[in-house]
Amino acid sequence: RVHARYHLRMSLTTGHVVSSTRGLLLRAIRSRACTPTVAPSPVRSAYPTTASRPSASAVAGSLRSLPRGAAPYPSSSFASIAAVGRSTARLHSTIIPQAATADADVFEATDTDAERKMLGHAADRYGGVIVDDATLPDTVDAFAAQLEASIAAWIAAGVRGVWLKIPKERAEYVGTAVHAGGFGFHHAEPDYVMMTRWLPTDEPDMLPPNASHQVGVGAFVHDGKGRVLLVQERRGPAAAASRPDFWKLPTGLVEQGEDIPAAAVREVEEETGVKTEFHSILGIRHGHNVAFGKSDMFFLVALRLRDGEDASAIRMCEQELADAQWRSIEDMAVRNQHIMPGSHMDHMYGLCVEHAAGRYAGMGWQAGRYA
Repeated sequence: RVHARYHLRMSLTTGHVVSSTRGLLLRAIRSRACTPTVAPSPVRSAYPTTASRPSASAVAGSLRSLPRGAAPYPSSSFASIAAVGRSTARLHSTIIPQAATADADVFEATDTDAERKMLGHAADRYGGVIVDDATLPDTVDAFAAQLEASIAAWIAAGVRGVWLKIPKERAEYVGTAVHAGGFGFHHAEPDYVMMTRWLPTDEPDMLPPNASHQVGVGAFVHDGKGRVLLVQERRGPAAAASRPDFWKLPTGLVEQGEDIPAAAVREVEEETGVKTEFHSILGIRHGHNVAFGKSDMFFLVALRLRDGEDASAIRMCEQELADAQWRSIEDMAVRNQHIMPGSHMDHMYGLCVEHAAGRYAGMGWQAGRYA
Protein backbone atom coordinates (compact mmCIF):
# COMPACT_ATOMS: atom_id res chain seq x y z
CA ARG A 1 0.00 0.00 0.00
CA VAL A 2 2.77 2.42 0.90
CA HIS A 3 4.63 1.65 -2.31
CA ALA A 4 1.51 2.10 -4.43
CA ARG A 5 0.70 5.40 -2.72
CA TYR A 6 4.24 6.70 -3.28
CA HIS A 7 4.16 5.57 -6.89
CA LEU A 8 0.85 7.36 -7.40
CA ARG A 9 2.23 10.65 -6.14
CA MET A 10 5.38 10.39 -8.23
CA SER A 11 3.56 9.17 -11.34
CA LEU A 12 0.91 11.87 -11.48
CA THR A 13 3.42 14.58 -10.71
CA THR A 14 5.51 13.61 -13.71
CA GLY A 15 2.49 12.88 -15.84
CA HIS A 16 3.20 9.21 -16.34
CA VAL A 17 1.68 6.03 -14.99
CA VAL A 18 3.28 2.67 -15.67
CA SER A 19 1.04 0.48 -17.81
CA SER A 20 -0.25 -2.90 -16.66
CA THR A 21 -2.56 -5.46 -18.22
CA ARG A 22 -5.32 -4.90 -15.71
CA GLY A 23 -6.55 -1.88 -13.77
CA LEU A 24 -5.91 -2.13 -10.04
CA LEU A 25 -9.45 -1.15 -9.21
CA LEU A 26 -11.09 -3.72 -11.44
CA ARG A 27 -8.79 -6.46 -10.20
CA ALA A 28 -9.57 -5.66 -6.59
CA ILE A 29 -13.32 -5.57 -7.23
CA ARG A 30 -13.28 -8.78 -9.24
CA SER A 31 -11.32 -10.45 -6.47
CA ARG A 32 -13.88 -9.37 -3.91
CA ALA A 33 -16.78 -10.36 -6.14
CA CYS A 34 -15.43 -13.89 -6.44
CA THR A 35 -14.71 -14.32 -2.73
CA PRO A 36 -17.38 -16.03 -0.58
CA THR A 37 -18.84 -14.02 2.27
CA VAL A 38 -16.60 -14.34 5.34
CA ALA A 39 -16.22 -12.67 8.67
CA PRO A 40 -15.37 -8.95 8.45
CA SER A 41 -11.69 -8.25 7.85
CA PRO A 42 -9.78 -5.80 10.02
CA VAL A 43 -8.77 -4.00 6.81
CA ARG A 44 -11.24 -1.22 6.05
CA SER A 45 -13.21 -1.77 2.87
CA ALA A 46 -13.82 0.95 0.32
CA TYR A 47 -17.54 0.26 0.73
CA PRO A 48 -19.46 0.61 4.00
CA THR A 49 -21.26 -2.74 3.74
CA THR A 50 -21.25 -5.81 1.55
CA ALA A 51 -24.76 -5.05 0.37
CA SER A 52 -23.79 -1.56 -0.81
CA ARG A 53 -20.70 -2.78 -2.63
CA PRO A 54 -21.30 -2.83 -6.41
CA SER A 55 -20.29 -5.81 -8.49
CA ALA A 56 -17.25 -5.87 -10.75
CA SER A 57 -19.41 -5.50 -13.85
CA ALA A 58 -21.23 -2.58 -12.27
CA VAL A 59 -18.06 -0.67 -11.50
CA ALA A 60 -16.56 -1.51 -14.87
CA GLY A 61 -19.62 -0.03 -16.51
CA SER A 62 -19.72 3.07 -14.34
CA LEU A 63 -16.09 4.00 -14.99
CA ARG A 64 -16.43 4.82 -18.65
CA SER A 65 -16.41 7.53 -21.26
CA LEU A 66 -19.29 8.60 -23.47
CA PRO A 67 -19.21 10.37 -26.82
CA ARG A 68 -20.49 13.95 -26.85
CA GLY A 69 -24.23 13.98 -26.51
CA ALA A 70 -24.54 10.32 -25.58
CA ALA A 71 -27.02 9.59 -22.80
CA PRO A 72 -25.71 7.46 -19.94
CA TYR A 73 -27.31 4.93 -17.68
CA PRO A 74 -29.41 5.77 -14.62
CA SER A 75 -27.16 6.00 -11.56
CA SER A 76 -29.49 3.72 -9.59
CA SER A 77 -29.05 0.76 -11.92
CA PHE A 78 -25.35 -0.01 -12.29
CA ALA A 79 -25.89 -3.74 -12.77
CA SER A 80 -27.83 -3.12 -15.96
CA ILE A 81 -24.70 -1.78 -17.63
CA ALA A 82 -23.27 -5.25 -18.12
CA ALA A 83 -25.96 -5.80 -20.73
CA VAL A 84 -24.99 -2.74 -22.73
CA GLY A 85 -22.99 -3.53 -25.87
CA ARG A 86 -19.24 -3.07 -25.48
CA SER A 87 -16.92 -1.53 -28.03
CA THR A 88 -13.47 -2.96 -28.68
CA ALA A 89 -11.99 0.56 -28.51
CA ARG A 90 -9.78 1.49 -25.57
CA LEU A 91 -9.97 4.84 -23.87
CA HIS A 92 -6.83 6.98 -23.74
CA SER A 93 -6.60 9.73 -21.16
CA THR A 94 -6.04 13.23 -22.54
CA ILE A 95 -5.02 14.50 -19.10
CA ILE A 96 -2.48 12.05 -17.71
CA PRO A 97 -0.76 9.90 -20.34
CA GLN A 98 -1.40 6.18 -19.76
CA ALA A 99 -3.41 6.92 -16.60
CA ALA A 100 -6.59 5.29 -17.87
CA THR A 101 -6.79 1.58 -17.23
CA ALA A 102 -5.83 -0.67 -20.11
CA ASP A 103 -9.25 -2.31 -19.93
CA ALA A 104 -11.42 0.78 -19.46
CA ASP A 105 -14.18 -0.18 -21.88
CA VAL A 106 -16.08 2.36 -23.93
CA PHE A 107 -19.82 1.78 -23.75
CA GLU A 108 -22.42 2.67 -26.32
CA ALA A 109 -25.48 4.49 -25.01
CA THR A 110 -28.93 2.99 -25.45
CA ASP A 111 -32.41 4.45 -25.37
CA THR A 112 -32.87 3.20 -21.81
CA ASP A 113 -30.13 5.63 -20.69
CA ALA A 114 -31.92 8.77 -21.80
CA GLU A 115 -33.08 10.09 -18.43
CA ARG A 116 -29.76 11.23 -16.99
CA LYS A 117 -26.45 12.20 -18.54
CA MET A 118 -22.92 11.88 -17.20
CA LEU A 119 -19.63 13.48 -18.10
CA GLY A 120 -17.41 11.34 -20.30
CA HIS A 121 -14.63 9.84 -18.20
CA ALA A 122 -12.09 7.05 -17.83
CA ALA A 123 -11.12 4.95 -14.84
CA ASP A 124 -7.62 5.55 -13.53
CA ARG A 125 -5.53 2.85 -11.86
CA TYR A 126 -6.13 4.02 -8.32
CA GLY A 127 -9.90 3.84 -7.98
CA GLY A 128 -10.55 7.29 -9.41
CA VAL A 129 -11.81 8.77 -12.67
CA ILE A 130 -10.45 11.26 -15.19
CA VAL A 131 -13.05 13.40 -16.93
CA ASP A 132 -12.54 13.70 -20.68
CA ASP A 133 -12.54 17.45 -21.35
CA ALA A 134 -13.28 16.82 -25.04
CA THR A 135 -16.76 15.60 -24.05
CA LEU A 136 -17.76 18.60 -21.91
CA PRO A 137 -21.22 19.93 -22.91
CA ASP A 138 -21.77 23.26 -24.61
CA THR A 139 -23.64 25.14 -21.89
CA VAL A 140 -23.18 25.81 -18.18
CA ASP A 141 -26.62 24.37 -17.39
CA ALA A 142 -25.86 21.14 -19.22
CA PHE A 143 -22.49 20.91 -17.48
CA ALA A 144 -24.08 21.44 -14.07
CA ALA A 145 -26.66 18.71 -14.72
CA GLN A 146 -24.11 16.19 -15.98
CA LEU A 147 -21.70 17.00 -13.15
CA GLU A 148 -24.41 16.42 -10.54
CA ALA A 149 -25.42 13.11 -12.10
CA SER A 150 -21.80 12.02 -12.45
CA ILE A 151 -20.90 12.76 -8.82
CA ALA A 152 -23.92 10.80 -7.58
CA ALA A 153 -23.00 7.83 -9.79
CA TRP A 154 -19.31 7.93 -8.82
CA ILE A 155 -20.10 8.03 -5.12
CA ALA A 156 -22.45 5.08 -5.50
CA ALA A 157 -19.74 3.16 -7.37
CA GLY A 158 -17.10 3.81 -4.70
CA VAL A 159 -14.96 6.09 -6.85
CA ARG A 160 -12.23 7.87 -4.90
CA GLY A 161 -10.65 10.85 -6.65
CA VAL A 162 -11.97 12.82 -9.63
CA TRP A 163 -9.74 14.78 -12.03
CA LEU A 164 -11.58 17.50 -13.96
CA LYS A 165 -9.71 19.46 -16.63
CA ILE A 166 -11.48 22.64 -17.77
CA PRO A 167 -9.99 24.31 -20.88
CA LYS A 168 -9.93 28.09 -21.04
CA GLU A 169 -12.64 27.98 -23.72
CA ARG A 170 -14.95 26.63 -20.97
CA ALA A 171 -13.71 28.93 -18.20
CA GLU A 172 -17.31 29.73 -17.22
CA TYR A 173 -17.60 26.16 -15.91
CA VAL A 174 -15.08 26.76 -13.12
CA GLY A 175 -17.55 28.48 -10.80
CA THR A 176 -20.05 25.67 -11.23
CA ALA A 177 -17.40 23.05 -10.48
CA VAL A 178 -16.37 24.89 -7.29
CA HIS A 179 -19.71 25.95 -5.87
CA ALA A 180 -22.03 23.20 -7.10
CA GLY A 181 -19.58 20.33 -7.54
CA GLY A 182 -17.31 20.83 -4.53
CA PHE A 183 -14.13 20.81 -6.61
CA GLY A 184 -10.88 22.52 -5.67
CA PHE A 185 -7.98 23.85 -7.73
CA HIS A 186 -5.00 21.58 -8.34
CA HIS A 187 -2.93 23.50 -10.89
CA ALA A 188 -3.28 25.70 -13.95
CA GLU A 189 -1.55 26.00 -17.30
CA PRO A 190 -1.98 28.71 -19.98
CA ASP A 191 -4.79 26.78 -21.68
CA TYR A 192 -6.57 24.97 -18.82
CA VAL A 193 -7.18 24.62 -15.10
CA MET A 194 -7.06 21.23 -13.40
CA MET A 195 -9.58 20.65 -10.62
CA THR A 196 -10.01 17.73 -8.25
CA ARG A 197 -12.46 16.33 -5.76
CA TRP A 198 -11.93 13.55 -3.22
CA LEU A 199 -15.19 11.66 -2.81
CA PRO A 200 -14.74 9.37 0.25
CA THR A 201 -15.87 11.00 3.49
CA ASP A 202 -14.30 8.45 5.83
CA GLU A 203 -10.64 8.88 4.87
CA PRO A 204 -8.27 11.78 4.15
CA ASP A 205 -7.69 13.12 0.66
CA MET A 206 -4.94 11.01 -0.94
CA LEU A 207 -4.75 12.77 -4.31
CA PRO A 208 -1.18 13.88 -5.11
CA PRO A 209 -0.54 17.62 -4.70
CA ASN A 210 0.60 19.97 -7.42
CA ALA A 211 4.30 20.09 -8.38
CA SER A 212 6.28 21.45 -5.44
CA HIS A 213 9.45 22.67 -7.19
CA GLN A 214 10.78 24.78 -9.99
CA VAL A 215 14.13 23.71 -11.48
CA GLY A 216 16.89 26.07 -12.58
CA VAL A 217 20.35 25.75 -14.09
CA GLY A 218 23.56 27.76 -14.05
CA ALA A 219 26.20 27.16 -16.74
CA PHE A 220 29.94 27.26 -16.11
CA VAL A 221 31.72 27.50 -19.48
CA HIS A 222 35.52 27.55 -19.23
CA ASP A 223 37.67 28.01 -22.33
CA GLY A 224 40.72 26.21 -20.88
CA LYS A 225 42.76 29.42 -20.95
CA GLY A 226 41.70 30.90 -17.63
CA ARG A 227 38.58 32.61 -18.97
CA VAL A 228 34.95 31.92 -18.15
CA LEU A 229 31.78 33.03 -19.93
CA LEU A 230 30.02 35.64 -17.75
CA VAL A 231 26.99 37.85 -18.30
CA GLN A 232 25.27 40.92 -16.91
CA GLU A 233 21.49 40.79 -16.63
CA ARG A 234 19.38 43.52 -18.19
CA ARG A 235 16.52 43.19 -15.69
CA GLY A 236 15.77 41.78 -12.26
CA PRO A 237 17.64 41.86 -8.94
CA ALA A 238 20.98 41.23 -10.70
CA ALA A 239 20.44 43.93 -13.35
CA ALA A 240 23.53 45.81 -14.49
CA ALA A 241 21.74 49.12 -13.95
CA SER A 242 21.75 48.57 -10.18
CA ARG A 243 24.88 46.36 -10.00
CA PRO A 244 27.21 47.51 -12.79
CA ASP A 245 30.12 45.38 -11.54
CA PHE A 246 28.14 42.15 -11.08
CA TRP A 247 29.25 39.50 -13.57
CA LYS A 248 27.53 36.15 -13.19
CA LEU A 249 27.06 32.78 -14.84
CA PRO A 250 24.29 32.36 -17.44
CA THR A 251 21.23 30.96 -15.68
CA GLY A 252 17.64 30.01 -16.50
CA LEU A 253 14.74 27.66 -15.81
CA VAL A 254 14.38 24.12 -17.13
CA GLU A 255 11.47 23.68 -19.50
CA GLN A 256 8.92 20.89 -19.21
CA GLY A 257 10.28 17.63 -20.62
CA GLU A 258 13.83 19.02 -20.82
CA ASP A 259 16.89 17.32 -19.32
CA ILE A 260 19.19 19.32 -17.04
CA PRO A 261 22.23 19.23 -19.40
CA ALA A 262 20.10 20.21 -22.39
CA ALA A 263 18.64 23.16 -20.46
CA ALA A 264 22.11 24.50 -19.63
CA VAL A 265 23.28 24.16 -23.24
CA ARG A 266 20.13 25.88 -24.50
CA GLU A 267 20.34 28.79 -22.04
CA VAL A 268 23.96 29.53 -22.98
CA GLU A 269 23.21 29.51 -26.68
CA GLU A 270 20.04 31.58 -26.31
CA GLU A 271 21.72 34.24 -24.16
CA THR A 272 25.20 34.40 -25.70
CA GLY A 273 25.15 32.48 -28.99
CA VAL A 274 28.00 30.27 -27.76
CA LYS A 275 27.54 26.60 -28.66
CA THR A 276 28.56 24.13 -25.99
CA GLU A 277 28.21 20.52 -24.90
CA PHE A 278 27.69 18.89 -21.53
CA HIS A 279 30.61 17.91 -19.32
CA SER A 280 29.31 17.30 -15.78
CA ILE A 281 27.11 18.44 -12.89
CA LEU A 282 29.24 20.44 -10.45
CA GLY A 283 26.72 21.01 -7.68
CA ILE A 284 23.09 21.14 -6.59
CA ARG A 285 21.36 23.68 -4.39
CA HIS A 286 17.96 23.09 -2.77
CA GLY A 287 16.03 26.17 -1.62
CA HIS A 288 12.52 26.81 -0.32
CA ASN A 289 9.80 29.45 -0.47
CA VAL A 290 11.29 30.86 -3.66
CA ALA A 291 8.51 31.42 -6.21
CA PHE A 292 4.89 31.63 -5.03
CA GLY A 293 5.82 29.54 -2.02
CA LYS A 294 7.36 26.75 -4.09
CA SER A 295 10.76 25.17 -3.53
CA ASP A 296 13.65 25.46 -5.95
CA MET A 297 16.25 23.02 -7.28
CA PHE A 298 19.31 24.64 -8.88
CA PHE A 299 21.88 22.62 -10.85
CA LEU A 300 25.35 24.03 -11.57
CA VAL A 301 26.41 22.52 -14.89
CA ALA A 302 29.91 22.45 -16.40
CA LEU A 303 29.90 22.87 -20.17
CA ARG A 304 32.71 22.87 -22.71
CA LEU A 305 32.94 24.54 -26.06
CA ARG A 306 31.65 22.42 -28.86
CA ASP A 307 34.41 21.15 -31.16
CA GLY A 308 35.35 23.86 -33.65
CA GLU A 309 33.43 26.59 -31.81
CA ASP A 310 35.10 30.00 -31.74
CA ALA A 311 35.19 31.25 -28.15
CA SER A 312 35.27 34.87 -29.27
CA ALA A 313 32.01 34.59 -31.24
CA ILE A 314 29.50 35.97 -28.73
CA ARG A 315 26.09 36.92 -30.12
CA MET A 316 24.36 38.41 -27.10
CA CYS A 317 20.59 38.40 -26.64
CA GLU A 318 19.96 42.08 -25.96
CA GLN A 319 16.45 41.43 -24.69
CA GLU A 320 17.83 39.48 -21.71
CA LEU A 321 21.38 40.70 -21.22
CA ALA A 322 23.18 44.02 -20.84
CA ASP A 323 26.55 42.42 -21.63
CA ALA A 324 28.30 39.08 -22.15
CA GLN A 325 32.06 38.53 -22.14
CA TRP A 326 34.83 36.03 -21.66
CA ARG A 327 36.43 37.21 -18.41
CA SER A 328 38.93 35.92 -15.89
CA ILE A 329 37.69 33.41 -13.37
CA GLU A 330 38.75 35.87 -10.65
CA ASP A 331 36.02 38.27 -11.83
CA MET A 332 33.49 35.55 -11.03
CA ALA A 333 34.76 34.08 -7.79
CA VAL A 334 37.39 36.34 -6.20
CA ARG A 335 36.61 39.97 -7.01
CA ASN A 336 32.83 39.54 -6.89
CA GLN A 337 31.52 41.72 -4.06
CA HIS A 338 27.96 40.52 -4.58
CA ILE A 339 28.62 36.96 -3.42
CA MET A 340 28.37 36.62 0.36
CA PRO A 341 31.21 34.55 1.85
CA GLY A 342 29.95 31.20 3.08
CA SER A 343 26.72 31.40 1.05
CA HIS A 344 25.52 28.64 -1.24
CA MET A 345 26.62 30.66 -4.28
CA ASP A 346 30.05 31.19 -2.76
CA HIS A 347 30.30 27.41 -2.42
CA MET A 348 29.06 26.88 -6.00
CA TYR A 349 31.61 29.31 -7.42
CA GLY A 350 34.31 27.56 -5.39
CA LEU A 351 33.39 24.32 -7.16
CA CYS A 352 33.82 26.12 -10.49
CA VAL A 353 37.34 27.21 -9.50
CA GLU A 354 38.22 23.65 -8.51
CA HIS A 355 36.82 22.31 -11.77
CA ALA A 356 38.77 24.84 -13.88
CA ALA A 357 41.97 23.86 -12.02
CA GLY A 358 41.39 20.18 -12.79
CA ARG A 359 40.91 19.22 -9.15
CA TYR A 360 37.20 18.41 -9.39
CA ALA A 361 35.51 16.64 -12.30
CA GLY A 362 31.92 16.82 -11.09
CA MET A 363 29.13 14.28 -11.42
CA GLY A 364 27.74 12.51 -14.46
CA TRP A 365 24.15 12.57 -15.67
CA GLN A 366 21.80 9.76 -16.62
CA ALA A 367 18.51 10.86 -18.14
CA GLY A 368 15.48 8.90 -16.93
CA ARG A 369 12.84 7.65 -19.36
CA TYR A 370 9.32 6.36 -18.72
CA ALA A 371 7.74 3.68 -20.85
